[in-house]
Amino acid sequence: MNETSPSVARMPGPALVNACLTCLVLRLAAPAADARLIQEAVSKVSPDQYRTYEVAIENMGLGLYGDPAYDQRYRSRDGWWNGGTKGNHEAQLYLSDQLSSLGLQVSLQGFFSNVVAEWPGLETPAEVYIVCAHYDTTSGGECPGGDDDASGVAGLLEAARVLTQYRFKSTLRFVAFNGEEDWDKGSQEYVEALPGQESIAGVINLDMILRPAWDSDPREPVDLEVETRETPECAAWVESFVQAAALYVPSLLIDPNSHYPYFWDWGDQGPFLAAGYPAFTAIENSADDMWDGGSNAYYHSDQDASDALANSALSLSGVTYDYGFAADVVKATVATLAVEAVLVGTKENFSAPSPKK
Repeated sequence: MNETSPSVARMPGPALVNACLTCLVLRLAAPAADARLIQEAVSKVSPDQYRTYEVAIENMGLGLYGDPAYDQRYRSRDGWWNGGTKGNHEAQLYLSDQLSSLGLQVSLQGFFSNVVAEWPGLETPAEVYIVCAHYDTTSGGECPGGDDDASGVAGLLEAARVLTQYRFKSTLRFVAFNGEEDWDKGSQEYVEALPGQESIAGVINLDMILRPAWDSDPREPVDLEVETRETPECAAWVESFVQAAALYVPSLLIDPNSHYPYFWDWGDQGPFLAAGYPAFTAIENSADDMWDGGSNAYYHSDQDASDALANSALSLSGVTYDYGFAADVVKATVATLAVEAVLVGTKENFSAPSPKK
């Protein structure tokens, strides 16, 4: 997550609620996916596999995945300075390899090398649902970015691992953005390059989903913030996520007061929202909670790693990474996409998409 002005949450007005209900009725009238298959897909989300992805990503820059040429002797995925650190380039390699191994069509897009992976829809391929996260970190030497945002990228990979075991009417796209910590440059570039004939039906941005408990106040609830712009389309998209979570992931608590902050456009959902697409960010705590409320003492520091104070019971607060919570966020993401993109069956029941030449 990049640093911009803090947000102030507020509840939607009656007009927005009515518009949201209208959009939701239209969504519910659409052909439904098989609830049994959706629950099966949700159950395949693995906290252990998620953790494997997260740890691998936070260690980029040590050459542990790539060859020794990627060893910069410290962990950082900064995507801005001098064309990106070696760790940033190693992360590109890792993400491309992991997504390609799932049978996805993978490409690097734009100057900032956004990693884009496609799972084509069977009936309405021009209707696209996007899961995104940013793989870069802030600059300044050692910066593992375990929560910000290896946590979101690991969620993207785990969602892709599960969802590619099924086929859908609409297209699923998994995008790991670069340059988020530098004013959302990667996602801005991506949105500006979108073809006009394509319909972006919904965007889920995963940004910091691993450390929901508060350093400053252990009484604060462990819940998810879901933040977007106050429009009927965005309201309906958020409601789809909330309803899917309630039905398929009841253990995930979502803050009902978090949906419509005044400052809605920080992060990689911002360029999509500015362009008029329905999008939201799923995040452990709001920006003002982190900056002013003390929810995360190790945000943008060298201690944001699974082997550092952000995940140590010996830290002053004793707050640690919550892999079960992060897995629940991924489950809700899987459920939402299975409902909205319309899961039609297992991959084995259909011909696999042909890779691009």
